[in-house]
Amino acid sequence: MISVDLYLLKPANISADQLALLPDALSPTERQQWQEIHHPGRRQEFLISRVLLRRLLADRLQCLASELLFCTNPHGKPELSDQRWQFNLSHSGDWLVIALCARGPLGVDIELGQRRRQTLPLARRFYATSEYEWLAALPAEEQESAFYRLWSRKEAVLKAHGAGIAAGLDKVCFVPQQAWRLDNRLDEHDYRVQDWPLGSGWLSLAAPTLAVNGWLLDDNLKSSPINPMLTHTIFQESAS
Repeated sequence: MISVDLYLLKPANISADQLALLPDALSPTERQQWQEIHHPGRRQEFLISRVLLRRLLADRLQCLASELLFCTNPHGKPELSDQRWQFNLSHSGDWLVIALCARGPLGVDIELGQRRRQTLPLARRFYATSEYEWLAALPAEEQESAFYRLWSRKEAVLKAHGAGIAAGLDKVCFVPQQAWRLDNRLDEHDYRVQDWPLGSGWLSLAAPTLAVNGWLLDDNLKSSPINPMLTHTIFQESAS
């Protein structure tokens, strides 16, 4: 049965010894992009995500990481040139997640709550009317988490579609009152969407399957499997 592998890590925790080994694994184009990034956090995140993605895909395709060729779709979404495996990445705050699946479409998104942000005006502007009304009717203390849960689910679908957030958050509508039913106004795909609490926000996945294998990576990029039945709990506990 087809399944999705989710890899979750905190780039800031990667050891200095491990980081020193990573640049050699970049392609010439990736190395140039990496060198042009001046923000230390983003620079490190780019390095780790690109090298880790190459390692994970090479392992599945039984090839050298350096042999992998990437391209972008018409909307600018990165993908493998032969499209044999689908992947997607997201980062927010301290967290980075990589999703892999043998079949697509595939999209993943992390949204960590930003305190003191006025979420209802944003929902009125960017969400479907029914979603805004649902949010506004919630108790005030529940609105922020619900806002980010909706945003994360929407962006996961938009990333799976390929156009990303530019396609419009209102084109992907959820009905929380009906077990978070998806009203997809983008395309004909039957996206399977699920989410997990992650610290002050949410991690959402849109994929062709609900089967998920979770992996946590340590400071040496060594992965430890998560029992799929405990994914919700592990993600919640690891978000501290």
